[in-house]
Amino acid sequence: MSVVVADVHFNAHDPDAVKLVLRFIREQRPGRVHILGDAIDAQSISRYDKDPARTANLQDELDSVRDWLTELRDAAPKAQIIYSEGNHEFRLKKYLRSEAKGLAGLRSLALEELLDFKRLRLHWQPQDRPYRIGHLLFTHGQYVSRWSAMSAKRHYEQYGCCVIHGHSHRLGAFYHTDVTGTIGAWEVGCLSTLNPDYVTAPDWQNGFAVVNHSNNGCFSVELVAIIQNQFWFRGCQFGKQRAIPANIVEDLT
Repeated sequence: MSVVVADVHFNAHDPDAVKLVLRFIREQRPGRVHILGDAIDAQSISRYDKDPARTANLQDELDSVRDWLTELRDAAPKAQIIYSEGNHEFRLKKYLRSEAKGLAGLRSLALEELLDFKRLRLHWQPQDRPYRIGHLLFTHGQYVSRWSAMSAKRHYEQYGCCVIHGHSHRLGAFYHTDVTGTIGAWEVGCLSTLNPDYVTAPDWQNGFAVVNHSNNGCFSVELVAIIQNQFWFRGCQFGKQRAIPANIVEDLT
């Protein structure tokens, strides 16, 4: 069994969702964990306008991600953990290349060093290097469409094969059948907050995926939606329902 997570966005994550997935991994002991990018937010070095009141210190973000990765390794001590670079991780390279060219070649500033990948026994996969296990391609992703499953469809159109990705912050599955057979594409949701301060009521879903592989390359994908701080997996409940938040739309009639 493999567990696939994406888009945690420390320190704009959902703490309850992150804890639930760690508990799930600790109990299920998967053979692989795929982190499909954007575990870090890196908002402080982005090119977008920044609210000084919310801009997190980059070191604090790195510390949070490293602490989480340490917990993840403790939860699955024998698992292969593969960490794919997302567009938010890539912000560090981009910043060094544009704002601090003289420092860009320092190995100590590579994310693999900053997050202590060697000690944690993590495999780093660069942004431009999607990888395949059996017949399923894994990547952070690059497209976001309007509706659930439509981003998965675009990634199928890009790669022409079965693909699983993050980036969209949505859960969705797309299938296509032609004379060669059936192809599937999946977007795995996010573990970030669903109420960020820079957008109102985004169409995002908390969740993750469970993938099973056979020796002949066949596989299955199960999307797991975390709804109101709980989910069910194969008859077992994880988490307890949280109170539904008040309507964010004010009535000023």
